[in-house]
Amino acid sequence: MTVEPTPTASRVVWLERLYDIVFVACVGRFANELGTNPDASHTVLVLGWLSGLWLAWLLVTVRLNRFPDERWSTRAVVVLQLMCTTVAVAAAVSKSSRDDAAGIVAAAGISLGVAALYAIVPRSSVSDVRVLVLPVAGCVAVGLSTLTALVLPRATAAVLTSAVVLVFLVAVLGSYLTRVARDQPVDARHAADRHAQLFLVLMGLSFLKVAFAADSATGVVFAAVLGAFLVGFSLWVIYIDGVLPLGFPSDASRQRTWLVAQFALALAITVAAAAVTAVPVTQSGAMTIEGALLEGGAFAAGLLAVGVLALSAEHPAVRLAFGWIAVATLVAAITMAGLIVVVPAKVFSWLVAGAVVLAAGIEVALGKASA
Repeated sequence: MTVEPTPTASRVVWLERLYDIVFVACVGRFANELGTNPDASHTVLVLGWLSGLWLAWLLVTVRLNRFPDERWSTRAVVVLQLMCTTVAVAAAVSKSSRDDAAGIVAAAGISLGVAALYAIVPRSSVSDVRVLVLPVAGCVAVGLSTLTALVLPRATAAVLTSAVVLVFLVAVLGSYLTRVARDQPVDARHAADRHAQLFLVLMGLSFLKVAFAADSATGVVFAAVLGAFLVGFSLWVIYIDGVLPLGFPSDASRQRTWLVAQFALALAITVAAAAVTAVPVTQSGAMTIEGALLEGGAFAAGLLAVGVLALSAEHPAVRLAFGWIAVATLVAAITMAGLIVVVPAKVFSWLVAGAVVLAAGIEVALGKASA
């Protein structure tokens, strides 16, 4: 049986736009926690949460791409899953232990909601129902392991859930996406547009947060507003003019690389904005080690990610990719300098911002010739 692509799959529907807005708001809330508490253990915890949220987003995206429908049952499950996501994030960052139980149940509801989305896929949309088994079983396993935190010691439950999520993530990236690419080929236009939408919402909110950050003593920092818009517009040029036209890859192995690079880019933008707005500087105004690592490291990772996206796309742009990777190396060098010598925080941020603008200039100079 051959399943023909439906018209719905070729565009991002309003349900997906709602999902992305709530998702970005929750990701941003976690990123703020990383900025205010940048110690190693807290960083691992926050990055683990962000990875789990991304996995849920990816599975929902694949579900609505390959098995699109806008029935009320689908809408209801998506809205309930978003409610669980919001409650879980709110409870996770809450200072009150009274929110722990509700947060655990809501966190389990995130993965169980994804399982429900796959379980209610219209059978007429599926060439082989076995393609739905892994996401349903995997999400149920993650949900049940999350609920063990209600009865097991918190550390034990965290290790158990992390192991289950890791195994499930490897299965999704290793075998499931390959099977989907073979049995239910992804709609390339929809996949590219969906990731572009997520990037634009995430980038816009992240850098507006930087622009809106006011100094308690002097009020609005107009240099920060200028820097935020320069960096934000440069990233927009890099992605919309550079990455997006290269296309979503049809090859399954390159799809995995492309998707992981998209996650790295989203994570980098989120962490960079949090670092700029929330990580304090020293009393002398110098960049701290934590701030340099988070801000510089995030931008270096983001520029490296767009380089990987250019290499793994349907139409690779090698010169453009290596140009961006070279700028990522430059930002990494600036970061290393910030760890070794005392650098004023404003100077550090402007050096990094200048490198991002340089990367946009490379796209303008090489983009069309490299595509």
